[in-house]
Amino acid sequence: MEGGHLSCGKRLLAALIAALIAVVIVVVVGELMVRLIRPQPSMYPRWQFSSEYGTMLFPDREMVHERPGQWRFIYTTNANQCRGELIPISNSYERQNVLVLGDSYSFGTGVNDDEVYAAVLSEELGDGYDTVNFSVGGWGLTQHIRRFYEFGRLYDPTAVIVQFCDNDPRDNYKNRVTTVENGKFVFRTSTFRLNFLKRFLSDSRIQKSQLYNLIRDPLYMRFARPTLTDAMRRAGEADPDSVPVEQRFYNELLELFARDLNERGISLIVISVDGQMSAFPFIEEMVGELDSEGLLIYCEVLDWFEGKPHPKSPEGHVWGREAHRIIGTELAAVIRELE
Repeated sequence: MEGGHLSCGKRLLAALIAALIAVVIVVVVGELMVRLIRPQPSMYPRWQFSSEYGTMLFPDREMVHERPGQWRFIYTTNANQCRGELIPISNSYERQNVLVLGDSYSFGTGVNDDEVYAAVLSEELGDGYDTVNFSVGGWGLTQHIRRFYEFGRLYDPTAVIVQFCDNDPRDNYKNRVTTVENGKFVFRTSTFRLNFLKRFLSDSRIQKSQLYNLIRDPLYMRFARPTLTDAMRRAGEADPDSVPVEQRFYNELLELFARDLNERGISLIVISVDGQMSAFPFIEEMVGELDSEGLLIYCEVLDWFEGKPHPKSPEGHVWGREAHRIIGTELAAVIRELE
């Protein structure tokens, strides 16, 4: 300090401290304002990065999903990175195993652990069966199939349930980890460019931030949509067809999967979220053909809901607690008929 004045270094340090304090105040005030005025849903932890699947559940975790002051759910995962009770792998099973492959609807986003239709199904089937829920939010058929062959088939399942959602055909291009080559499934590393963010953010406490969650989805879609559209365009150019590329790829995967399960003596049951398959006529046609051939059983859940009120989850998914109860109960009846 010379002549009562601060040195340049000290003035710079003081400015940096003042700027840091200002940023902290803005963030704290912003967090409080968003929480009070427009509370955002948050989930911690989210899915972790996986080169094999793009995304995967953390093992042995409690995922807290909440919108402050409005709703809160806890999703419990086990050591095998599935939601629900751990069913140990064995070389011999006293009970018959049923596998569930789906996205956030079958994972049970917006309902409690014991309310997911997989849990209801297990309870309805009783002591002779166990149900293993391999569903992960955002997964498509490419991930379902890979998960089955790499892990699910170790359960020597009696039946496999595949759940369709209207974003599945496009999601198959987000993490195209399973393809069909020369009549066989080939598994590849995910090349979706935005997945690298999950390495740093999925288990970060920033997932709890209201400010972060305010901008998270808009920013993600801003960058994800062009990447996904480009992947689908390139696939369509490589093999042009009158069938939309996303439906053609889905059908290619589903048909080979259905035929292979049939050869293994495993029943395949397909369900769709509230009539959403009707928006994909070529997929709907393929499912119908495979059903008529006896290669799968298609169940229309809207028929099960008829005359039965089933409010959506407070989180926003159209399958709330009552819908999961109905689906689990009806699926149990379908599986009993296979005996």
